[in-house]
Amino acid sequence: MARVYIEPSGRQVLPFDDAPADIPIGNRPLSEWQKEMLAEAGLQRMDSPTPPCLVIPDNLFTTGPVLSRFVSQAAGRNAVLVLKRSLFGKSTTPVQSHVTATEQGWRFEKVRWVSDGGDDGEPVEVVIDPEEDRFEMPLPPGLGGKAEIALPRHPVMTLHHWVHILWANQAAAASIARRVPKWKWVVRALWAVIRGLSGNKWRVLGKINNIGGGCDIHPTAVIEGSTLGDNVTVGPHARILFSTIGDGANIMTGAQVEVSTVGPNAVVAQLTTLRGSVLYPEAFAGQYLMQACVLGRRAITTGAGFSMDVNFDRDIRVPLDGELHSTGTQFLGSAFGHNSRIGTGFWLASGRSIPNGAFVTRHPRDVIARIPDAAGDGRPWVNNGGTLVALDK
Repeated sequence: MARVYIEPSGRQVLPFDDAPADIPIGNRPLSEWQKEMLAEAGLQRMDSPTPPCLVIPDNLFTTGPVLSRFVSQAAGRNAVLVLKRSLFGKSTTPVQSHVTATEQGWRFEKVRWVSDGGDDGEPVEVVIDPEEDRFEMPLPPGLGGKAEIALPRHPVMTLHHWVHILWANQAAAASIARRVPKWKWVVRALWAVIRGLSGNKWRVLGKINNIGGGCDIHPTAVIEGSTLGDNVTVGPHARILFSTIGDGANIMTGAQVEVSTVGPNAVVAQLTTLRGSVLYPEAFAGQYLMQACVLGRRAITTGAGFSMDVNFDRDIRVPLDGELHSTGTQFLGSAFGHNSRIGTGFWLASGRSIPNGAFVTRHPRDVIARIPDAAGDGRPWVNNGGTLVALDK
């Protein structure tokens, strides 16, 4: 049995200050995913990097077959992993430290095989294919007309930044679905057609869900292609599409949750739209629209605030290790740290992060607090530093 050493990265993912092992992916910590991938690859974990061995960083997210193929193709030589050039790699390698572009793809310097002779000498490059499918999503003509989304069977990522939490959750959902044998999908789809008495794709999707025990789902709610944990509440006219909902979560009346991960006991407020986002446990999403955002544990966002998520003229940049890095995308929301409280009436630029424990609200002078009795005289009155004054003054 080959051996593996998990090398500490010293990384804490801002603004959450979480260790890599605690990063939530599909409502499970990264440490659980890593434990499964090592078992699937037949690797024995060791406490120190004694050659020959595989060395991986503690923030690596991938699958067991990736590691087993890498070890096999290294064939006892010093080797480094290269992710094959792909849409998935192009979309997810930005902001990753120790990842460099090469002719064949992206070289992950921290994923390596160390031979009996030690780590000396130039390692061979072992190219790993993520085996992606592509999904084409229509967009308005002014936004390019369409966008392609990668659906990898075998993702390879190192998680350094909150944007990687978003991308890893999306990649995990794709990987889980892609690794199910096609015959099982065919059988499940046929059974859904029979149960729904229709071949309509939406009726079929409505029958392809995994629903936990004790859930309270209103009959007008629409749930399609999603996984719900135990004791989840879904209110009237809510919709959940291609999403993972944790135990005890509450999706309130009219809320829309699409391609998102909602943590245990988190709440998506009435009429809130959550798209392509991740909520930690006990988070409360209350903004009218939140796209490509991450809400920390017990973070609260409220209505009448807005997180901007599009740059029209250039890729959005985010800070890491004291420098600004391009994310390679013009579509990205923001991150809200653990226990942060976000009030109403503000606009947050795309790609920003609010620190843990922050309390953000509009200035009191922007809130009408003093209302003279004369305000009822029929003239127009306006806010002036928190006081209503007649417009003609």
